[in-house]
Amino acid sequence: MITPEATITYPALFEPKENLSGHLKYSCSLLIPKSDKKGIAKLEAAIEKAKQKGKTAKWNNKIPHFNYEPLRDGDKELENGQKEGNEYKGMMFINCSANEDSPPGVVDCYGEKLLDKQAIYSGCVVRADVRPYPYKSGGNCGIAWWLNNIMLVDDGPRLDGKQNAVDAFADFTKNVEDEDSLA
Repeated sequence: MITPEATITYPALFEPKENLSGHLKYSCSLLIPKSDKKGIAKLEAAIEKAKQKGKTAKWNNKIPHFNYEPLRDGDKELENGQKEGNEYKGMMFINCSANEDSPPGVVDCYGEKLLDKQAIYSGCVVRADVRPYPYKSGGNCGIAWWLNNIMLVDDGPRLDGKQNAVDAFADFTKNVEDEDSLA
């Protein structure tokens, strides 16, 4: 399924990073505004299908209690201290990942392969091609999101506070025309 437009956080799309279990994964979190009722309903419908599949294929004909819901409420996570940062306020979010041997495809808004690894950062707007799937592993059951592809839709305010080099040095750059007239 293709997600609604979302703000990406913690992107590890070009090189896998070690997760809490010690496995290398490509991953990201996607923040969807609670006001996007249609987009959230689409995610919830996909989760329900995955639950029904898991009920028969993984969980002995019952839906177990999940330690982590597949679509989580950013406001609740802020309240209970699991998340920090205003970016979660008013948002629902999903965490998605892909195995080390299955990197996600990454394209720009024109559908062209994105070569600039710096173009996607925490805070930009993306759409993701994801698939919810049921799992049962190590005594835990749940629905996880498989990350297939990412599309960069637009820039957004950086959540890490970093600015690009052009903007950082704008007041200190030389004018090309001035340099040419001196030659």
